[in-house]
Amino acid sequence: MQLGKKIRDLRLRRGLTVQQLAQASHLSKGFISQVENERTSPSLSTLHDLAAALQTSVAYLVVEEDQTPHVVRCGERPRFSIGGNSTHVSVEVLSAQPKRNLELLVIELEPGAPSGDKRHFHHGEECVLVLEGRARLRYGEDELVLEAGDSCHYDGRVPHATECVGPARARLIVAMTPAAFEPLIRARATDGRSLDGRVHQETPLGR
Repeated sequence: MQLGKKIRDLRLRRGLTVQQLAQASHLSKGFISQVENERTSPSLSTLHDLAAALQTSVAYLVVEEDQTPHVVRCGERPRFSIGGNSTHVSVEVLSAQPKRNLELLVIELEPGAPSGDKRHFHHGEECVLVLEGRARLRYGEDELVLEAGDSCHYDGRVPHATECVGPARARLIVAMTPAAFEPLIRARATDGRSLDGRVHQETPLGR
């Protein structure tokens, strides 16, 4: 996909008009239109402004997209086990490599186990669907209890965390854009730390 078409597509997915994108990126409406119609090429600094306004990365805008669909077989999902026995968190990455702008995860929380000891935040959006159990979402000053079948869609820039509050484990599907969770795990794994600072090893999750 060409740069201008990619910017237009992402703007429309974000629900932004040309005027709103121009205001958010501190650029002119006419310039945005020229970029989207491939009549001019933005500088690197302008790309940074556009990426920030579109809640994505410069790399996503400039890297040529692979249009080939990528299948992730069930037995080939990247799987992580985070934390100790008392705070066990299991993560499976459903989204394919190479990454697209969307990341899809399955997270299993044991009773009383948070998805990390501290609230986290990231650019973009996040949506959580509870498949099994009950989960509490701490979002800014709010706390929401989600039952099986409930979902919640929110702005990832607000500090948030999720924990299991029922007697049985909670199993969640989490979608976020842009991809934010696996790069953090990978970075922590390279220096032997888990998301909560404890040493862990990347291991296949038992079934």
